[in-house]
Amino acid sequence: MNTTNPDISLSSAAPCEEPKRQYYYIEKARTYIQKKSLEIGRPLTFCVTTFGCQMNFVPVTA
Repeated sequence: MNTTNPDISLSSAAPCEEPKRQYYYIEKARTYIQKKSLEIGRPLTFCVTTFGCQMNFVPVTA
C-alpha cells in the first residue's frame, strides 16, 4: 500500500513533475526495504556518520 501519497501508483511509470516523482521513488524504496526485510527475517538498519556541516565547505579556486 502506498502510504506516502495514495495518488501515486507504483504499477505505472514514474511521474515527470516534482515532488510527485520524489514520492514515487520514496514509496518504491519503502517496498524494496520491506521485501528485503522479509527475505532475511529481520529489519534492515543503517548508520549515517557525518563530520561537521557541509555548509563549512570552502571550494578551492585556482
